[in-house]
Amino acid sequence: MTTSLSMIPLAKIRPSDGNPRTVFDDERMAELIDSVKRHGIITPLTLSHDGDGRYAIIAGERRYRAAKAAKLREVPAQIREADGATLTLAVAENVIRADLSPMEEARAYRRLADEHGDAAKVAKLVGKSERLISDRLDLLRLPDETAQLIAARRVPLACAPVLIRIAEREPLLADLAALWLSERPHDAAAFPTAPGEVLDDVLRAERVDDGQPVHPVAYSVGGFRGPLTPPTEDRLAAVLAKLRDHAQTVEDTYRALPAIPQASEHDWQARQTEERRERDCFALTDDDADAARAFGCLLELPGHSGREHRYVTDPAWLADRLVQKIAAHTAAEAERKEQRDSRSPSASQDDGAKEERRRERERQHDACVSARSRNLDLGAALARWQPKLDTDAIKLLGQIVLEHHGRAAAWAHRLCVDQPATTNKQGRETVRYPRGADAEREHHAQALAALRRTRTPEDALAVVLRLLVAQRLADTDGLPNADRQGIYEPELLATSELLGKLARRVAPASVRRHLAVQHTNDPREDTEEALDQAA
Repeated sequence: MTTSLSMIPLAKIRPSDGNPRTVFDDERMAELIDSVKRHGIITPLTLSHDGDGRYAIIAGERRYRAAKAAKLREVPAQIREADGATLTLAVAENVIRADLSPMEEARAYRRLADEHGDAAKVAKLVGKSERLISDRLDLLRLPDETAQLIAARRVPLACAPVLIRIAEREPLLADLAALWLSERPHDAAAFPTAPGEVLDDVLRAERVDDGQPVHPVAYSVGGFRGPLTPPTEDRLAAVLAKLRDHAQTVEDTYRALPAIPQASEHDWQARQTEERRERDCFALTDDDADAARAFGCLLELPGHSGREHRYVTDPAWLADRLVQKIAAHTAAEAERKEQRDSRSPSASQDDGAKEERRRERERQHDACVSARSRNLDLGAALARWQPKLDTDAIKLLGQIVLEHHGRAAAWAHRLCVDQPATTNKQGRETVRYPRGADAEREHHAQALAALRRTRTPEDALAVVLRLLVAQRLADTDGLPNADRQGIYEPELLATSELLGKLARRVAPASVRRHLAVQHTNDPREDTEEALDQAA
């Protein structure tokens, strides 16, 4: 190989078709153009004779493009005679400087492998490990959309080996998984070790392309009523969409099954029969997975805690298998019906006691089915019901609160009510607060009675909130020491921020001042924060 350094007019230079770089980053190109305008081309381009007085670029296409943008007329270049090392030089220059995307590397290594041999020889030519060369060459097995996301670095390169495994079974599924990972970096981090969990989410999600829903074939094994599909009211349509051109046979076979009679909209027994039919006809079992593995259409991916996620990816095999399962369900149903008929006793064969027990079991079963249907009707009615905030509703909620917390709250509220007082010889006044368990129960009963006597929602709400706010703000210093133990606030209420907001609205100025003074001497707490907590 011979080289010479010259100033070559840009008009005589053309990019080479063998250049491994296909994407030129706009931001980095702008920086290079600015540098060329200031300092010119510092590192010469590497060119080879093109045979018609022109030159082809071996290395330096970014500098060539920057020179054109900077309106230079000529650039320094070293001219090399073209030989078998031309492509190697172009690849090595870009790879060593880490300028190529993974897909550009892969395509460049493929051309080198086609020219020089296997991955081991390519590794020696470019100074990389044989394992890295093989991994990059494997990227060429990815479908186009997945490869574009890898090239744009929107999907981590660590996800590529699993995406290649998926693409071998179903390219569309690999594209959907790659798009999902590009939008969810958290899932991309977990994908290399637990791809099955992410793929399940992909199959549950709705995807639309040109206004039409996208349905990958991947048919999950082990579902209770069938494969994983996006949320839909028509599960049969979602299953058939996975079978593509083979769906019609399965649909005709399934719709030929006898209709399931329904006594009402919420016939529990009919719903149970329908779920059993879907499970028998559309849910793939371990035996089905073994058969798919033997046929070569089973995709197996690891998940969390050692769980294996399995998917069948051949629509023709799936359609044939589902038709077999529908036929097996039909035979099993006929056998079950025959067994029921053979076990059904008749009045002529049984004595009166046995016949009566049989009829009682039938009545109990009918009653059970009717009760379940009524419960579903009730659930639908409750879902439609929009309750109003009236006196009865407030009384009900207030009674629940007072039953659980009313005794302690009523006991605290007595501190906020005038009580009998006596004056001793020294002129000191002593207030006689009610004491004892009987008095506590009496205050609680009075609070419940006051709630029952209310006539408006506001009055009922006031009875309950007055007791709770009194419990929060009452000062036990007004009691003798022996009586202070009965005044406490339950932990559930003590941590309630909503109750604190209500207390701040009600607290009079004297209570606020007292609380402020009480916390001023405590340097560990901010006074305003302590006031908020106390109130």
